[in-house]
Amino acid sequence: MNSDQFITDDYWQLIKYNYDQIKHAELKASIIVSIYSIFLTIAYTVDILDEENVYSFSFEDKMIYLKIIALVPGIFFTVRSFVACISCFLPRLKISAKPSPLFFGDVQKKWPSISNYSNELIKLMDNDDEYKVHLSQMAYVTGTIADTKFKYVGSGIKNLVRSIVFFLIFFILVYI
Repeated sequence: MNSDQFITDDYWQLIKYNYDQIKHAELKASIIVSIYSIFLTIAYTVDILDEENVYSFSFEDKMIYLKIIALVPGIFFTVRSFVACISCFLPRLKISAKPSPLFFGDVQKKWPSISNYSNELIKLMDNDDEYKVHLSQMAYVTGTIADTKFKYVGSGIKNLVRSIVFFLIFFILVYI
């Protein structure tokens, strides 16, 4: 293998690494949503099984205001966490890169026929410098996508922790 082959393999390894990071971020966002699903299922089940109906509120009870103070931020942080997780699945990037026969999103738009696409791909693969430019663009775009997704996941995790803290305070207040 010549040294140029090693260099392009490095590009492809970087692109693969970025794609793996994208998948990891989406997996983490899915786990956050699953945690909320389990949490909400338990809360709903406790309310149904409890004969006293734990979550029935009466404004005659002076503790109701503390319960509301704990519940509202919990709901707020839950919504923020869900929004961050959904944003992780659908990042909106404003990156301008020239169309590439290596990127699946450009193939049909730029080269609608197989022969045009094949000619363009062969031409690109025969030009090492241009091929490296396209690979570096893909590495940049996938890296930016991974970074954006991890920022959303980080926000989702922070808001998950915050909501759990407020919900725990709420449950403690409900049972005292």
